[in-house]
Amino acid sequence: MNRHLPLPPCPSEKNWEICDPAFDPESLWNSESMRLVKEAARRKVFCCKGYYIKAFKLGHIPISLFRDPARKEWKIATRLHIGSYTAPPAAYGKSGGWSYFVASEIEGPDLESFLCDEWPGLTRTQKKRVINLFFQFIAGISEFGVFQPDFHLNNVIFDRRKERFVLIDLHRARLFDRPLNIRERFDQLSYIMPPLWDMVRKWEILEFTSLLSQKWPELKDRKQRYGIQERALKRMRRHWDKKGTRRILKKTVKTRHGKTVILRSEQCPEHLSDLLISFVKHPEKLQSPENILKNSRHTLCLKISTESTKYFLKTYRSSGNLKSIFYLFKTPRVLRAWHTSRNLLLRHISTPLPLVAIHTGNPWKSIYGAMLSPWIEAGDSNTAIIKQALKHRKQGDRLIKDLAYFLWQMHEKGVFHGDCKITNFCFNPADKNRFIVFDLDSTRIRKAVKDRDRISDITDMCASMEMWRIREHITHDFLIHYIRLHIPWEKESTILLKNLRKRVETRLKRKRNAC
Repeated sequence: MNRHLPLPPCPSEKNWEICDPAFDPESLWNSESMRLVKEAARRKVFCCKGYYIKAFKLGHIPISLFRDPARKEWKIATRLHIGSYTAPPAAYGKSGGWSYFVASEIEGPDLESFLCDEWPGLTRTQKKRVINLFFQFIAGISEFGVFQPDFHLNNVIFDRRKERFVLIDLHRARLFDRPLNIRERFDQLSYIMPPLWDMVRKWEILEFTSLLSQKWPELKDRKQRYGIQERALKRMRRHWDKKGTRRILKKTVKTRHGKTVILRSEQCPEHLSDLLISFVKHPEKLQSPENILKNSRHTLCLKISTESTKYFLKTYRSSGNLKSIFYLFKTPRVLRAWHTSRNLLLRHISTPLPLVAIHTGNPWKSIYGAMLSPWIEAGDSNTAIIKQALKHRKQGDRLIKDLAYFLWQMHEKGVFHGDCKITNFCFNPADKNRFIVFDLDSTRIRKAVKDRDRISDITDMCASMEMWRIREHITHDFLIHYIRLHIPWEKESTILLKNLRKRVETRLKRKRNAC
């Protein structure tokens, strides 16, 4: 027996319910090949000789009489195994304040590994076949009355040998004595869809929805689909807010020298930290005329090169005593921009990953904060590409449609930009991510973006494009594409369009007067 594992005691033979004749608990508990796969506060998962053993630590006696996760998973797995929708259950046992559920191992990758490694290499016909298998899987578990709120890509295994999907980790699932009703089916989809959105393409999601609507005719209603999407995004926003710090921000290396705080990504070379510290002490070194991209009262943006690699450097200046006093009681702009960009990446919104940032802790310094990011072609060349695309009818229509979708997606994911100009979006028509958003000093992460904030971002976007006077009806086309995605605005589209047009004209007058 491996003594290094915190292995619970093995129940006696009379405390087991065994449905797999090959399962022998004594041989497994005394095996040297036993290994710990996963460990949580009250749960351990072991793997040995083709079996997975889940051990749940029970609470006090009155509670354990009513709550036994292993027993619950045993019942659900027994039901689902009738349709081959889960790994074959092997045994259930209970002893010494622990309960055990044992299932046979399924050979094959989990859904996340499958989508990352194998999915891109499949042909369109092969993809349709896999989508059909996934549709049968989702419809099947619904018919068996199983509702799984803990649905993520690691809880689904693709069994290559039998070409099927199976559901595992069922201790949080719910079992009904009937097939799921309409409300429960749609609620289940709101757990299923978010993990898939950023792993597969739009047509693949539509193919899956089309197949599922044959089984569930209620999905043909566009408002029902929008309702599923809204619930899914709310769940994902809560998930992002809870898990964001641990999943993304934990990769930040934070050091402190007195009041000076330095944040560095793990993949960032250490010499860039020294470069940033040196620049803050002697800012005149890198400020040659050819390097300066923007020079305003509050910020200074530079293009720098080191070891044949280009970087974008944004520095934050002291802009008066009142502002400096204000910054003493508020999160520094450079730190807020650092965390905002990482939260956008967590939400799968394309933005440059910041490499290193520094905050001196003294807002009266000429440069009190700076952040270094990878270089992207977001200057005059990017503006020229956007202008050229807007001049052509088809390319311009596609650009406005994709931009409306990108902005709507940001809003749905709880991101309010605050300075939503077209020049703050890098456009690359050849790339999968056609848009990259940057300049996040005014960006806010919220549980839900309010209508007035949506209108504010749309107004800024339309005004920034109409300022060029390249194309007519930009405001109308952009808002129409946005409303097609945001169904609550459909009934008020005429009023919204009229009000938006007035706001854009007012914004344009201010800009022209300022010029």
